[in-house]
Parts: sequence; structure tokens; C-alpha cells
Amino acid sequence: MTIIERVRANNTPYPAGMMDRMALFAEWTGTTPPETILEDQGDGWTFSTEFLTFCALNGMSIDWVWLGDEKSLVLEAHNAALRGRA
Repeated sequence: MTIIERVRANNTPYPAGMMDRMALFAEWTGTTPPETILEDQGDGWTFSTEFLTFCALNGMSIDWVWLGDEKSLVLEAHNAALRGRA
């Protein structure tokens, strides 16, 4: 069972649509989502090192996958285009 299937089966409290976006990213990029997304470090939940590493290595926007925020993707593409013209 994949992480996405386990989360859906256990009703884990991730933001609405987060696991769907994670699945889409994996499908579109041919990657495998990290097994651990959150970890409890004793004083509350935080993103796991595995999740943060996956995002960094594969270029997955945390704003997009976690919050569904497309603005950062649009601005990143816009700024990259402007840098290319300089």
C-alpha cells in the first residue's frame, strides 16, 4: 500500500487536496512520493526530512502541494523568464 493509499484509508489530517496533488506530481514526474511527510519531534508536527528532501530534489513546490497555492508557481516561472532576458 502506498503512502497515498494509507493516508486516505486512515483519514490522516492533511490539508484538503494535498494527497491528490502529491499523487499528481508523482504521476507527472515519474517519481515516488516520500513515505514520511510529517514527523513528531516531541513538540509538535513538522515536515519530515524525507519530505523536504523530496521537494528540493524534485522541484515540488511546498506551497502548491501543501496549500494548493499556484501563485508561487506563476511567480517563479515569471521571474525565471525575466532572468533569461537579462
